[in-house]
Amino acid sequence: MKSIFAFLVFLTSVFRFSVFRADEFPVPSRIKTCMECQALKAYRIDSRVNPYYLRGDFDGDTKADYAVMVIGPNSKSSGLAMCQGNGRHFVLGAGSQPAFSLKKDDNFLSSDWEVLTLAEFRDQVYDKKAAASAKGEVILLSWEDGSSYIYWDGTAYHLLSEAPGGPSD
Repeated sequence: MKSIFAFLVFLTSVFRFSVFRADEFPVPSRIKTCMECQALKAYRIDSRVNPYYLRGDFDGDTKADYAVMVIGPNSKSSGLAMCQGNGRHFVLGAGSQPAFSLKKDDNFLSSDWEVLTLAEFRDQVYDKKAAASAKGEVILLSWEDGSSYIYWDGTAYHLLSEAPGGPSD
């Protein structure tokens, strides 16, 4: 009996912190405001990865922007809500159309992600045309077999994937 109770407690703790609406747990006010806008209300914050959001100046306007891991309303796939400091927002992946990546089910996210400065991005990336078009800080997603970068070119977000030693095909 004790083992069943312990197992139930364990399951409750595992599933307690996974996918939430912005009003179900403490989130920064800027993210909460962004997630409550009409276009993003159906998306849920995906907090299975810590951190579930990054802060940076992704569009290069000197205002803080946020990239928030989200789950799509219909697809249940993961993606990013890009909450820009100027009030604009974008969904990358998470069942949005058109697809943001070429990866199966548009699953381009990694639990190993960080913000790079524009200078770091330009030093690391092999695709110098992409490096020249980036306007702000860049999100680096890392895997064992390569990296992907999410950057803003002044009009839209782009995903650039590269394998170690050179660009991927």
